Amino acid sequence: MKQDSLEKQIEALDQRLSETVEHQQREAMFAEEANVRFEKNVKCFEKYYPDIAKAVNSYQVREDFCLHVTKSGHGNFIPTGESSLLYSQDPIAQTKEQIKAQTESPVFSLTDYTNYPQKEDGRIHTRYMTKLTQFMGQVKGEANKTLATLPDTFPTAIIFGLGLGYHVPLLMANTQFDYVFLIEPDFEQFFASLFCTNWYEVITDIDEQGGCLFFHLGADHQSFIKDVEKIGEDIGAFSLVRSFCYQHTPGAEVNTLIKRWCADYFRFQFGHGFYNDAITGLAHSIHHVRNKAAILVNETKKLDYDTPIFVIGNGPSLDEAEEFIKNNCDKALIVSAGTSIASLYKKGIQADFHVLVERPFQNYQIFGEILPESEYKKVNLLGLNMLYPDTNFRYKWAGVAVKGNEAGTSLMDLMSLKLLSKTLPKIPYCNPVVANTALSYFLFMGYRNIYLFGVDNGKAEHGNHHSKDSIYKVCNDDDSQGYKATVIQGKKLPGNFGGEVVSNDLYMVAHTQLEKLVSHYNVSTVMNVGSGAKITNTISTHAEDLLDLPAPLDKNRVIESIKESFFQQLPVDDIDEQYKAIEKFNALCDNIISIAKEEVTSRQQAASNLKRQQRYVYAYRDTALGHLFHLIKGSLLYYHCPLLTLLYSYEDEQLTLEKFATLNQLWIDYVTDIKNDYAVNVETKCDWVIA
Repeated sequence: MKQDSLEKQIEALDQRLSETVEHQQREAMFAEEANVRFEKNVKCFEKYYPDIAKAVNSYQVREDFCLHVTKSGHGNFIPTGESSLLYSQDPIAQTKEQIKAQTESPVFSLTDYTNYPQKEDGRIHTRYMTKLTQFMGQVKGEANKTLATLPDTFPTAIIFGLGLGYHVPLLMANTQFDYVFLIEPDFEQFFASLFCTNWYEVITDIDEQGGCLFFHLGADHQSFIKDVEKIGEDIGAFSLVRSFCYQHTPGAEVNTLIKRWCADYFRFQFGHGFYNDAITGLAHSIHHVRNKAAILVNETKKLDYDTPIFVIGNGPSLDEAEEFIKNNCDKALIVSAGTSIASLYKKGIQADFHVLVERPFQNYQIFGEILPESEYKKVNLLGLNMLYPDTNFRYKWAGVAVKGNEAGTSLMDLMSLKLLSKTLPKIPYCNPVVANTALSYFLFMGYRNIYLFGVDNGKAEHGNHHSKDSIYKVCNDDDSQGYKATVIQGKKLPGNFGGEVVSNDLYMVAHTQLEKLVSHYNVSTVMNVGSGAKITNTISTHAEDLLDLPAPLDKNRVIESIKESFFQQLPVDDIDEQYKAIEKFNALCDNIISIAKEEVTSRQQAASNLKRQQRYVYAYRDTALGHLFHLIKGSLLYYHCPLLTLLYSYEDEQLTLEKFATLNQLWIDYVTDIKNDYAVNVETKCDWVIA
């Protein structure tokens, strides 16, 4: 027995020695391959992603950084703060199993395009969106079999967690994507992957296919969404609308990113702008120039931490601060956002500036009804260039800033370059509601002692939707006097003092924009007064805790300083026909139609056809014809997103192509009507009212 035991021990020892020798051989082979792979990867990143290459070259690994070699000869890794390896002893086999599971039961992002309001108000966009909604509703009602597995082509992949990257080339080998987003919160894991994955092959393959690959490294949930929004703005929301969502590695950070993506997906589905808005904004911009409006042309030269600025919205918390505002209205600049000017008038508070942005004629009419004409002559206007141009004449003085991503802004920039040798400044994050514009204006102009009143972006669950003195009905369904208010329901935001407030999609976006604005200027001195939604990096303040301001303000001096320091008329009487570029717009539309009419015989051909249209239109973006891009861009997004979604929703490819052809014809008709309308209405002011 002892002899057998000794023999077994010798045998076991020999086996371990053999395994050790084999492991040493695997390690030596891996080290040689990994170092060559790392060098090739870095060179590739230097060519395609120089910022990432710079980060890699300056990265300092931790002392215990180590790549473990598995029995299959691949690298393995223990992330910082973890105690176990990322993979088994055969990472490739393990990854293939994961890919099989997630591609055979895929998770796809999906937007329902059957809920757009079906109405007829005379606008081209509304007419074609009604037709689109009706068609998508019919298709949805047919209950055709939807895609159950990931096909060999698909618009977008959003991959959460890189690990050592083994899944990426394997996934790309099975499916070709137009857009790939790689999200990894831990830069160290990406660094380790440079030794394990042939990124240079992945990158060059995608480049040769004409695809787009985006790395989001070291991303947290806020920077990730911000980066994706920027990409969506730069290349179009169609890059995100139909996505295969894949999770490679577990972990709290990755799970948070996925949760945030799911919560914020709605942001990429609307707010694209559309033709009628674009041409109206362009026409209004032409009239602002023609009317010699004062244009925001200069940026601030110094910051002002002393002058108190009261930015006043019409939210219910305005009533909480009524007494404080009355007691201090002569000690601060009173900036009324939108309809709050009527509430302030009822409260006996005189506004110094009124901020407006709306382009519809109906809004011009409403504001003419809610305040006596003589009151407007006491107030200065701050607006954006889309604003209905006759509005300016109501006020004591009117100033206009240009808003980014607008047809009118591109044209005014062109004129400013010609006349002033510079483009016009764009006040950031100035939409979607007027309070965003008001805060953006004054932060841009350098003011830092700012109070927000009634900028709530929501309401208490059973509370009022606006100030008690507002122009709105208490309840939309009753017979009381006033205008119908936007319905506030369906969303929640953290409350300024804890708990939650009820919100909606519009106010959710407005709230996000406010937080971005405060972050953009890196300010910590904005006071958010009242029980609305909490705004990150502002000071949550109860109205009763505010201290009265020490001394009256020389308002005339401050107001005149604003006018003289920042605003100027463009030295031109009108905009020449050549800058409106009617013939060039006709050619743009003709080319879109020509591409859209090409015969397609497969899902992939149809998707490629859409991509050609998209890239053709986006090529106009940062050119002297940028206003033509903005005229068509929003409408393209509103149609191409559902066209792309339709292409990759149903298993039956022939059925899909038949449905695609019908919707594509609507798109061709839409572009045709846009082309015919532009030459006629390039200078037509908005005449839209609700019937």
